[in-house]
Amino acid sequence: MTDDLVVFVPGLFGSELVGASGRPVWALRPRAVLAHFGQFRGLPALPPDLGDGPPGDGIRAGGLLLTSRLALGLISGAYDQLHKRLLNQFGAGVRYFTYDWRLSHRRSAQLLAEAVEGWLSQWRRAGHPGARVVLLCHAEGGLVGRYFAEVLGGDVELRALITVGTPYLGMLKTTEMMLRQDRPSRLRLYEAFATWPSAQQLLPTYPCIRQSGRLLSLTEAKVAGLPRGAAAAAARFLDEIAPRPGRVLPYRFHIIAGTFRSTPETLAPDGTTWRVRTSSDAGDGTAPLLSTVPEAYRAQADVTLVPAGRVDLLSNAVVLAELTRATTARGPSGRPAAEPLGLDLPSRVPAQHTMPVAAVSGRDEGFLRMRVTAPDDDEVRWESVLVRSGPDGRFEGTLRFPDKGRWRVRVESCAFEEVVELEDVLVEAVSRHSLYRAERHTLSLPGFNTLLGTGADDLPSPPAPSPPAPSPPAPSPPVPFPVVPPVTAVPDQHFPQTVRVPTPDPPTPTPTPTLPSASASASASASASASEQRRLVAELAQQAASGREVPLHVQVVCNTEAGPGAELRAFDIPADGIRLHLTVHAPGLVALGDLQQELTVRPGRDSDVVRFGLRTAATGLHQVTTRAFHGGTFLGEVRCQISVEHDGPTRDGRTRTAPLPSMAFEPGEVTLQVLEKDPQSGTYTFQLLSSRCHAPEVFSFRSGNPRRASEEIFKQLTHAAAEAAAGRPMSGARLRRRLRAHGAELWRSAVPEAVQRQFWEEADRIATFTVLGAQDIVPWELLFPLNEGHEERGFLAEWLPIVRRVFGQERATDLSLDGAAFVVPPGSPADALDEVKALRAGFGTDVVDRGVFTDGEALVELIEHGYSGLLHFACHNSFGPTGSTVKMADGAFDPIDLAAAIQLRSLRPHHPLVFFNACRSAGEIDWFGSSLGWAPQFMSAGAGAFVGTLWPVRSSSALLFADAFYQELIVDRQPLGAASLAARQAITDQEGDPTWLAYAVYGNPAAVAATSYENRSSIT
Repeated sequence: MTDDLVVFVPGLFGSELVGASGRPVWALRPRAVLAHFGQFRGLPALPPDLGDGPPGDGIRAGGLLLTSRLALGLISGAYDQLHKRLLNQFGAGVRYFTYDWRLSHRRSAQLLAEAVEGWLSQWRRAGHPGARVVLLCHAEGGLVGRYFAEVLGGDVELRALITVGTPYLGMLKTTEMMLRQDRPSRLRLYEAFATWPSAQQLLPTYPCIRQSGRLLSLTEAKVAGLPRGAAAAAARFLDEIAPRPGRVLPYRFHIIAGTFRSTPETLAPDGTTWRVRTSSDAGDGTAPLLSTVPEAYRAQADVTLVPAGRVDLLSNAVVLAELTRATTARGPSGRPAAEPLGLDLPSRVPAQHTMPVAAVSGRDEGFLRMRVTAPDDDEVRWESVLVRSGPDGRFEGTLRFPDKGRWRVRVESCAFEEVVELEDVLVEAVSRHSLYRAERHTLSLPGFNTLLGTGADDLPSPPAPSPPAPSPPAPSPPVPFPVVPPVTAVPDQHFPQTVRVPTPDPPTPTPTPTLPSASASASASASASASEQRRLVAELAQQAASGREVPLHVQVVCNTEAGPGAELRAFDIPADGIRLHLTVHAPGLVALGDLQQELTVRPGRDSDVVRFGLRTAATGLHQVTTRAFHGGTFLGEVRCQISVEHDGPTRDGRTRTAPLPSMAFEPGEVTLQVLEKDPQSGTYTFQLLSSRCHAPEVFSFRSGNPRRASEEIFKQLTHAAAEAAAGRPMSGARLRRRLRAHGAELWRSAVPEAVQRQFWEEADRIATFTVLGAQDIVPWELLFPLNEGHEERGFLAEWLPIVRRVFGQERATDLSLDGAAFVVPPGSPADALDEVKALRAGFGTDVVDRGVFTDGEALVELIEHGYSGLLHFACHNSFGPTGSTVKMADGAFDPIDLAAAIQLRSLRPHHPLVFFNACRSAGEIDWFGSSLGWAPQFMSAGAGAFVGTLWPVRSSSALLFADAFYQELIVDRQPLGAASLAARQAITDQEGDPTWLAYAVYGNPAAVAATSYENRSSIT
């Protein structure tokens, strides 16, 4: 494709316009825009019946605008970076099609066809006879390119059509601007804009008007103020370029669209104005995804979504890399394109205030350089260093914009003083006052002047906040920047509010919701204790899809009795209250505003609710930490978790009730999630979840069903256990060598190579390893990680605490061990009672003896009534056609006998530990890991943990393992994962006996034993 001709088509406002006198009417630099508003009068209104013809006003297209421009709330593209990239990549094989973007897209497409015909003919005569055209279009330029290709027959010369941020179904932003035409404005651009044929062809065709409880299109709704017939004309034009059923394109079609930006999507009447509702599915800030990536286009096009706004799309490193791959499939100089930097900033930021910022880089380095310059020069106005904050490629630092206006933020990744990666974004810095007004999202709010960053002082003031409380006696250090008043965005009706925080009533009812007077405050203070106890409460959705807005609500409440949240350190509250400083740490989520705010706490009453705006991005499990400070004194913190999945539902999260010592997210815990994707083809998805979120890997087992490999290992282990029980143990070295071979083969054939690489990247940081999902496809404990270039460390269960989790299993932070009940039915191994006796002696007086159970009915009744404590099985376990069975005195006890307990969740209140040390003297126990096995049934009933064997073990070794496990868990107070690892290591010296590998552990690896009910904490 290197011989092809690349033609770039800019979007709206992206070409210079020159008047009949030769003077530019649209080519001003940003500073000139601010100083010379009158020059915009050179863009007059066009005749209403112009259609697709020329206007006759003498205005013509000039050159390409290389820096961004702002008008009518739309910002043109910044094409300087793209120009440099195309020049470097294609040299003389680049052409720029500039046009009068006010006119009909049909007319512009006809001019494009004429230009391409001439350029391509010249390029072929210059030594490129087989050349075709690669058409690269930005924003509305994509409509011109699509009309050229699909209506005017340009497809015969096309190699590829690449559109970036093109609104194929129009965009609501144009409707918004046209409805502002009756607002007083010295520029009168709104009135002119409504007459441009190109603008009328951008009116949305998707339903976007909410009237009378219905969602209507512009052709169905009654919207006064739009040009007559404009909506119908837009529908006709956009329908002309829409995909035709059954058409196979002779060229490559590639759509690149921005996302993760709040984007206007619907309008609803609000008195004399129209209220804009933002899109929950986001977009590029101007056009929603349902327009930039319509469903009808997806079958024809390759689609790439980029977390960037309309302005930044073509200067975003991800987009530039995609453009390179789309045209040449290789990077500059024949090298593969480097992994791009990532920098996420809102398009509007506060001026003259220091703010935290984060970037992501795939390179192994310690810092990134960040510079702030004007959009049209390289003079550095702010410079800082972003320092690596963790192993996941995240860099953190601070950013400051020296004044209001448009600014370029440049992040550089450097190696040997050479810039090897570059990320540019353009943002607009405005006053905090202006930022507040802009986020109201109504059409009656400021337009052109405010978006230019000027005229803020002429705007109406925001609603007056509550009277500020006097400063406390001891002065506090100043916060880095003022806090934006809380803003309530109005989401669309199809996006449910994910969090609702009820504000408790004050202790004494008041007739009105006004603030108490000074005398009332003094009275309340007198009745309150000098040092009040408070709790910090936070609520966040527990699950959401990627790209969803998930507000975090925080409140400080009175602690008259134990309640939800984290208990804060006691602090004095004067009569007029104090101000606390709240900070939020939310790695993995996108901040939609400040992550620090102030909150006033008054005596004897709950505080107001503070809202922090967050948006989900990367999939995986994320932790959000909220901390409270009084001055420089740390008072306390509370943590929430949110699980982000592609296309997952949004679910409300409950108020966090765990005390601070009980953390649901344990440092160093890594989870391998294994899900069955297609039972017929035998494919599974593997996903490694840690502080770094890895993408799922779809995998078909190399040897077919992995159960075959498992069965071979179990046969070897069964034989070894039987030989050891008969006094003929296999040589320890020989047994380990054979098991090592089986384990390495299982690692090779049952774990995707990508997951193997990810595992070794995380290996030195893994403290516990949890397997979630399809438990019975692989004996995870027997995996022997072995790869070239990595140190051999042994079986996975030999050097890491490995724990399994089943779906529906709660994460118990403690295990009820205040008592111990033993299951020893008639016919149990001869030394079963000796095992019970030995365990009782080891427990001591801290664990109450609940007796020995021999009848199945009594055991079921014990479980269904909510047993609290240890339930230890020392018996035979047989396996037949109907599954696993324990023969009790009154009949069989099967996993199905736990069905009622599962429905009742009877074990949930106390989370007991179930230890299934069921074995036969001959060691002929089949593996019980089936879907209706003991482990998933007990865990689904609410057990806190389950321990059992995967193959036959001899009784003496089983007792040694149980004794070591209980010693670590109960006496030494080790968590579940560490206790199981220590127990394995304690019996590894048994010659020729593989029992130390036989146990599977289910539960929370961080769960600890609680020998009294009062010492137990709640679930996190």
